[in-house]
Amino acid sequence: MSDSEILQQLITPRSPAERGGVGFDRLPISVHVLTWNSGATLEKTLNSVRECEEVLVIDGGSTDNTLEIAKRFGATIVQQRSTQDQGKPLTDFSVARNAGLEHATKPWILSMDSDEYASPVLLEEIHAIIEKGEPCACKIPRRYVLPDGFVVTHATTYPNERLYFFNRDAVTRWIKPVHERPELKPGTKIIRLRGASLAPLGTIEEYRRKNLQYLEIEREKSRGKGWGHWLKYRVWHTFKSRAIALVKLLWIWLLPHRGVRLPLRHELLRFWYGWKLVVTTMPTKRNETIG
Repeated sequence: MSDSEILQQLITPRSPAERGGVGFDRLPISVHVLTWNSGATLEKTLNSVRECEEVLVIDGGSTDNTLEIAKRFGATIVQQRSTQDQGKPLTDFSVARNAGLEHATKPWILSMDSDEYASPVLLEEIHAIIEKGEPCACKIPRRYVLPDGFVVTHATTYPNERLYFFNRDAVTRWIKPVHERPELKPGTKIIRLRGASLAPLGTIEEYRRKNLQYLEIEREKSRGKGWGHWLKYRVWHTFKSRAIALVKLLWIWLLPHRGVRLPLRHELLRFWYGWKLVVTTMPTKRNETIG
C-alpha cells in the first residue's frame, strides 16, 4: 500500500464494525481554537469537532464574522489577552492557550488552530484513549491538504507532530511565545497518534505573512541578548535545521516517490525564513523593518 493510500485511510471515516464498536457520543473534551479574523476557515474547524462537549474560541479581537460563526456553533468566546491588547497580531501564543486552560471545564483538552480541522480517524483515536481513562498527552501530526483535496504525503516539515491533545491533569501550563507547547508533569505518558489534523494549504503570500509575524516575535525574544546568543541560537541552530531540511528536500524531489509532495515554492520559503531569522535577530539589525 502506498503512502498516499495509507494517509487517505487516516482521514476517511470507517464503518461502526471497522471502528470496533466505537460510536460518536459526545466526548468530554474542551476544544481550544485560537482565532483572529478567522471567518474564512472557522466553520470547517468547528464542524469537525461537533462530537466534543465544549468548544472555546479564544479570540484576539476579530472584526469579521468569526464571533458570529462561533456563537452559531454554541462555542464559548474567550479573550486572548487584556482588552487594550486585543485587535493586534498575537506575540505570545502560550498566553492565549493558557487563557483557554483557565476557562476549560472538561478533563481532556484538544488544541487547534483556526486554519485546520480534525480528521475522523483522529477523533476515533481520541475516543479510544478517553475510554481507557489514563491521563496522558498525545502528539498529533499536522498534514497539508492541496486545493484539489489531495493530502500532502511528503514534506520536509513532516512528521510535524504537536502535543495538542492531553488530559488536564497531565500538564501545568503552556510555554514558549511561538511554537508553543504544554509543559508536562513528570512521568506523563506520551502517545503518538496516526489520525491527523488537516490544514488546507494557503497561498504563498498567506504563508509569507504568517512567517513575517513569527519573525517579529522571534526578534522580540532576542532583544537585549548579545552576539553569543545570536551565534548559538540563531546562526548555528538555524544552519543545522536547514541543512537537515535540505537533505530531506533532495530526497523528496530527486528520488521517485509515490504520493503527493508539498509544492516546491512552499518548501523554499522555509529557507527564506531561516535566512531572515538570522538577519533580523542580529544585534545590529533589531530595530529595522522586517519585509
